Amino acid sequence: MKGKTILIVDDSSTIRAIIARELEEEGYTVLTAENGMEALVMIEWMDKKPDLITLDIDMPVMNGFEVCECLLEKSKNSGDNLHVDIPIIFVSARDTLESRRRGFQLGVTAFVSKPFHSHDLAKIVNNILFPPALFAGMTALVIDDSSSVRRIIQMILMRIGVTVLSASNGLEAIQIIENFSGTLDLILTDYMMPEMCGDEVCKLVRQKPKLDQVPILVVSAFSEKELVLSFFKAGVTDYLYKPFIEEELIARVEIHLRARRYVKQVEELNKKLEYLASRDGLTGLYNRRYLQEALDREFALAVRHCHEFSCLILDLDYFKKINDSCGHAFGDLVLEEFAAILRIQSRKTDICARYGGEEFVVLLPHTNLESAAICAEKIRAAAELHIYQDAQHSRQVCCSIGVASLKAHTPDNGDRLVDMADKALYQAKEHGRNQVRVYDGMPMLSGNDC
Repeated sequence: MKGKTILIVDDSSTIRAIIARELEEEGYTVLTAENGMEALVMIEWMDKKPDLITLDIDMPVMNGFEVCECLLEKSKNSGDNLHVDIPIIFVSARDTLESRRRGFQLGVTAFVSKPFHSHDLAKIVNNILFPPALFAGMTALVIDDSSSVRRIIQMILMRIGVTVLSASNGLEAIQIIENFSGTLDLILTDYMMPEMCGDEVCKLVRQKPKLDQVPILVVSAFSEKELVLSFFKAGVTDYLYKPFIEEELIARVEIHLRARRYVKQVEELNKKLEYLASRDGLTGLYNRRYLQEALDREFALAVRHCHEFSCLILDLDYFKKINDSCGHAFGDLVLEEFAAILRIQSRKTDICARYGGEEFVVLLPHTNLESAAICAEKIRAAAELHIYQDAQHSRQVCCSIGVASLKAHTPDNGDRLVDMADKALYQAKEHGRNQVRVYDGMPMLSGNDC
C-alpha cells in the first residue's frame, strides 16, 4: 500500500479520525479536509494528486456533489483527465436512490453508507486501488454514449482484473469488434445511443458465430416491460437498470464471467481431448484412426474435384536392431526425432501419421506422382544425414519409402492407394533399403544402403 495517498473529506472530525486510522493501518498515507472547498484547494496545490478521495455529501461551504462537479469542470477546462480519473467514494448518511443516481452521473466510484462497519471502507479502498485479478485474461466491451458511465463501469471491471474496451455508440462498437483479434468475454451496452442503439448491436453480435455465446448485459435507464422483453428477443443475456448499485453490477458481471470462463475451460478441454484422440502419444503425429478418416476424406475430395493426390509410406531401416542393441528408450528417441524430420520436410497441408511401430504415412493432397517422389527423396536424404544420439549411443538410421498416386495408379479407394504405396515400400526394402520406390517397382532417386 506504500506510496498511495488518500484524501479524506468530511466535516466531522470524528469520522475523519475513524477513516484515517482504518486506512493508515492498511499502510496508506492520509490527508484530511473538513469541507469541499478546502479539499479542492489542497488538490489544486498538490504536486501529486491523491490516488483516491473519500467524500461526505452534506458539508458546509461546499458539499460532495459540488466537489465532483468542480473536478469534472476542471478536467474539461484543462483538457485532460487528471482530476476526473481520481476514484471517489461517497461516505455519507444520505444513502438514497437519488443520491446514488446523482453520484453515478458525476462519476462517483462507490457509495458507503454511514455508519459503516470496521474495515468495510478499507476493503473497498483496497479493491479499488489494488484490484484482485479474479478475471485476469478476460475482456469486456463497454458501450455507452455517456463518458462518465463508461468510466465508472470500466473502473469497476478493471478492479476485478478485466481488460476493458469501450465505445461511445453501437456503430463504433461493431467496428471495434470487427478489428479486435482477441476474444470478447462480455458485452455491456446502453440502449438509447446515437448512430446505433443497443438492441441493434445485440442482433448484429448474435449473427457472428464467434460471439453467439458471449453474454450481453444491457445497462439502461429504460424499464418498460415490452422494451425489456425486446432486448431479450434480440439476444440479450441480462438487464440492469440505471442508476445501478455497484455491488449489483459486480454480482451480475461475476456470474456471467464465471459462466463464460467455465464454458471456455470446457471448450479448451474438448479441444485437448480431440487433439489427444487424434495424435500418437509418442511422436505427436496423427494416429492411425485419424489417418483413416483423413484418407477417406481427402481421397473422396480428390476424386470429386479431379485433383492430384499421393501417398508415401515410410519405414525405418533395421529399426529392430536399434531397439535390441540400444534399448527401447533410444528407439523411442529415434521415432520422435524422425517424426520431427517429417514435420520439417512436409507442407502444412500434408498429413503425417504414425502408421504403427516404425512405419509412417504421409498424405499429399494436390500432389502428383513426380512431386510426391521428390518430397519422398527430401525426407530420405534428411533422415540419412541425421545423427540420433543420447548420452550412451549415437546412430545413423535411414529409411525406405514407397510412393503411390491417384492419377498415376488409379486406385479404387484410399485403402487401395495405401496398399500400392506399401507394395512400393516392400520393393524398396527388397532392393537394398534407404531408397524411394514408386508403385510397380519403378526405382527413383535411390540412395546408398546404411
